[in-house]
Order: sequence, then C-alpha cells, then structure tokens
Amino acid sequence: MDKLFSLLEKRKGHGEPFSRKELKKLLQRKEAGIVYSDMLLKYAVPNSKVLQEKEAEDYTKIFLAPKRINKGVDFIKKHFSYLDEAEKQYGVAKKDIVSIMMWESGLGEFTGNYQIFNIFMGQILFIEKAEEYAIESLKKDGKKNPYDDKAFKQKAKKRIQKIKNNAIQSLVSLLRESKHYGIDPLKQLGSWGGAIGYIQFMPYNLRYIVDGDNDGKKDLFTFPDAIFSCANFLKKVGKYKQNETARSKAIYRYNPSTNYVKGVIMYADTVWAEYNKGK
Repeated sequence: MDKLFSLLEKRKGHGEPFSRKELKKLLQRKEAGIVYSDMLLKYAVPNSKVLQEKEAEDYTKIFLAPKRINKGVDFIKKHFSYLDEAEKQYGVAKKDIVSIMMWESGLGEFTGNYQIFNIFMGQILFIEKAEEYAIESLKKDGKKNPYDDKAFKQKAKKRIQKIKNNAIQSLVSLLRESKHYGIDPLKQLGSWGGAIGYIQFMPYNLRYIVDGDNDGKKDLFTFPDAIFSCANFLKKVGKYKQNETARSKAIYRYNPSTNYVKGVIMYADTVWAEYNKGK
C-alpha cells in the first residue's frame, strides 16, 4: 500500500494529488465494500491468458456476422466526418478505429456496469488470495496443480504481480483524474477489467482523451471524443502507421492479445470492403 499512497500523493503527474485521508473517507462508504469475486477469479486462474485468447477467437466469429458488419458500415456512414478528420490528423485508418470500437464495446452497445474503483481495489487487496483459491479448487477437483511446474509457477506469479501493479496504477489514475475533473470515483462504471467508455480506456490512459467535437468536454461516452481518443492512443502509444506490420503492433499495444489483433484487422478489412461496395 505504500506504493499506492506514494503515487496518490505525488505532487507532480496527471490529475490532482489524492490524500490518504480522502481515500479512507471513500472506503467508509457502503458501495466501496463491493468485491467482484467472480471477476477476481477470472484473472487469477492459472490459465487466464489462454481463456482470454479463446474469448478473442470466439468474438471474431461473432463480430464477422452480417448484422455486426452492417452495423459497422452504418457507423462509418453516420460518423464519417469525425472518422475522416481523425484519420487526417493522426494517420490512423478509419476502419481500424471502427473495428477497435466494435471489439471494445460493440460500437457503444456494451460498456460495462461495474464500479471500477472496486475492481482495482479488489485486485490490489485480494488477487493473491484469489490465486490461492483457484489453485486449491483445482486440487479439490482432482485436477493437476499447474504450479507443480516450477517454471510455470514463476511465470504465473509474475503475471499476478503485474496485475496488482497495473491495478495500483489504474486506481491512482482514477482517483487523481476524478479529483481533477470534480467527479465521484465510486460512480465511474466500466468493464470487469476496469475499462471505460466506448473505446474501453484504462484509467492510466485517460491522458490520451481528446475533445473530438470541441464542445469543451472530454467524454469517452460520446462518439466524437471516442473516435479521436482512439486514434490519438494508436498514434502516440502504438506508433501507428498504415503498413501491416506497424498497424498490427499498434493494435497489440491497445490489447496485447494475438487473437485480438487478428480479429480487429479481419473485422476492419471486412467492414471497409463492405462499406466501399455501397459507395
């Protein structure tokens, strides 16, 4: 927790410093006590990464269904001016922005209803316990303990520590940015992984939000801001370029899953080809 407090109270950095007293006050609120144990276990099981890759593979089939392709084409038509301006400004292809938004939220259809404060606090406090519970459950079910393999166990432990470190960074960003914008951190809702808005930004990526429609607000639950923010992230963090290698690397920075990258590119190319048929 020392690392958490140190980062929260740091005078420099994004957002506003957040004191221990302010955090303690938050934790005294009833809604702060919610623990999403099922989501903790989803992260903590030893084969979590394999399961997530399988999910990405399954989603590819779902998103390539005709109704999803048609929804993408309609989205391009409706928001073409913003997509075109974002492409001109950042060099990110319209089709890739649309595809990422489809993969992340179904173009705004599903953004999650979890209190993201609780997601990250749960990971910080209980991820190791969830890992222990997952291993004990495997053993009780008569399944082989994957941690009998020392190399696998070492790798898995590093992954759990990375999850915890990312949760600390995310919680710090959420609290500091919430204070900066004058919003209640306990009322910020997102996915089971703690991501926010139509493009499912993690809190530590909120620095890349862009006011796409120049209305004086930065809101990831509006399509103009989501479009420009996605393009901004891909360019600045992913070093996006429209050749296949650079394009894939940029999308991987958005979500480090091989099947996710394949699926995003497949949907992007398919929806763009379908859009061009109707021009």
